[in-house]
Parts: sequence; C-alpha cells; structure tokens
Amino acid sequence: MNSLALSVIMPVYNGQRYLEDAINSVLSQTFKDYELLIIDDGSTDSSIKIIQSIKDSRIRLLKNRKNQGIVYTRNVGLKEAKREYLAWMDCDELIEPNRFEIQINYLRNNLEIGICGTALKRFGEGKPRVSREYVDSDMIKAALFFRPAIRPATAFYRMKMVREAKLTYDTRLAVAEDYDFYFEASFHFPIKNLDQVLYHYRASESSIMKIYSERQQLLFDFHKIIYSKAFKKMGILNLERNFELHYSCASTQLITSFIELAEICDWLLYLKMKNSEIKLYDEISFNKVLASVFFLVCKKSSQIGPQTFFFYIKNKKKFHEDESFSELKLFLRCMIYYNKF
Repeated sequence: MNSLALSVIMPVYNGQRYLEDAINSVLSQTFKDYELLIIDDGSTDSSIKIIQSIKDSRIRLLKNRKNQGIVYTRNVGLKEAKREYLAWMDCDELIEPNRFEIQINYLRNNLEIGICGTALKRFGEGKPRVSREYVDSDMIKAALFFRPAIRPATAFYRMKMVREAKLTYDTRLAVAEDYDFYFEASFHFPIKNLDQVLYHYRASESSIMKIYSERQQLLFDFHKIIYSKAFKKMGILNLERNFELHYSCASTQLITSFIELAEICDWLLYLKMKNSEIKLYDEISFNKVLASVFFLVCKKSSQIGPQTFFFYIKNKKKFHEDESFSELKLFLRCMIYYNKF
C-alpha cells in the first residue's frame, strides 16, 4: 500500500461548533495513509485554536489571508492535494469509519472511474433520512444535464484524471460550484456512486445552499452559468425562457399553472429530440432521466389538482416508462391539491 495515498480536504469557516467532531471522524478511519489538509477561510471564531489543539502528524493547516469563499478554497485544495486521491470533508459533518477504505478500494479496482461518490444520511433537522443518487455512470452523466447527481461532500477524486482534464472550480459561482465541476468532469471520465451510506450530512441553517435557497434570483443566475455550458453542448440557444424552463425542471419551486406544466413537458420532449439527433448522451439513459424529471415536475404541480395526474398518465409514455415512480402517491397529492414539495 502506497504511503499517504490520500489527501483529505476540509474547508473551514467559523466552524467551531462541530469542528472537533468532524476532525475526529476523519482521524478514526480504518484507512490510515492520508494527510488531512484543513484550509481555514478567514474564520473569526475559535476554529484555528481547535485545529491547533489536536495533535496528529497527518494534519496540515493552511490559512487564507482573508475570507475568500468556498470556490477559492476548493481550488486551493485541488492545488495543494499532492496524493493519488482526494476526498472532501465538511467541517460540521461525520463519516463512517470505513469510508476511506471502501472508496479507495473501489477506485483501485475500477481504474476507469475518475470520481466516486456515495449515499448519505441527513440528520439534525427532523427525522434522519437517506439520500441516494444514480449509481450507473451513464445515468449520472445524463442527470447532470439538469442537476448535481453526486453528493459533493461524499466525492473521491482520482487526481491524475482530474489534472489531465485540467478541471478547476468556476470562480464565477458562489454556489453550485460542485455541480458545475461534476458536469464538466462527466465529459472526461466516468463518475460512479456507491449505494452505501458512508457520509452523514448535518442540516444547518448556516449552509451555503440554505442561505441561497432564500435568494432565488441569485441562485437562478448561478445555474444559468452552468446551463449555458450544457446548452452549448446540446446545441440549444441561451434564451431566457429556455433557462427558466430548465431551472423549473430541477429546482424545488412549485408549479402553479397548468400552462407552465404543459410548456415544461414540451421542453423535455424537445430535449429528447435534440439528444436523439446529436447523441450527446446515451439515449436510453437520457430518456430515463427525462421520465424521472417529468414525474418530479408533475409532483411539484400537484396543487393544480387532478388535471395534473391525468396529464402525467397521458404523456408519460413519451419519455420512458419506469414503474418505480409512485403513481398512487401522485394521484393522492393531486386529489387533495397538495401544495408542498
């Protein structure tokens, strides 16, 4: 086994509350051959003191001169990671003791894979729940046309492939930078998700996505940057209405108008036609993703009423039938005009 095969990158900004637990979660791993590179992004609390109080030769602390934001800090991490693999770790979260061992073994046994994620369990807000993503590489790539299809903090990188592809985080993005990174990466090498829960994500009012979820216009503007790259690959014009329709497919915003629902359906059928023409994605995988998106859109439209359900039944076969979607739940949501995500 190569010594220090792994660089673990932990960005920190005012993370004193859970920082020690997060660091200890890393130090308790069954896989021992790693460095823990902690990058402090101008913290004004006791984060630095907590880090310095933990004595372990594998810890290396870097300090940004001032608060630069997560994108800058992630790019520092990419530059400073000198090992064969890179793992991300947030400063307020926890991981299973065998996380590193499992993901490194997977990458060592599957040399074509450049990035490997896992399932995660959310905790700290209501009942803990497991979040999973597609495990098939073609499905992950197709889903990335709409949304992040890998849980960012769970990701392991094969750094040789990342460097060869010259991948970095887009400095224009204050949020969704990881989504953009994986979208670009998917055109250089396969991405894989393991179905095991190896990461525990803490729901927090201070998380970047939580903050930006209340600033929808700004969040939309950031996604337009990513979608413009996707549209260019698919040969689609960067029209404002196209951006709006595409964002409606993946966001948590509810749909209140049947006209809008029908327009989104037409947009998805247009995307199916475009992909059939240029073969950007594996056709079966892309159509399965479209079917999933269409079901989600109808779910977000349940407050319109029974009309939504019958619209779904009428149009679902235009994409790709998938019996795993719960039509009964959609029917019940529509019957009671359910108005929550």
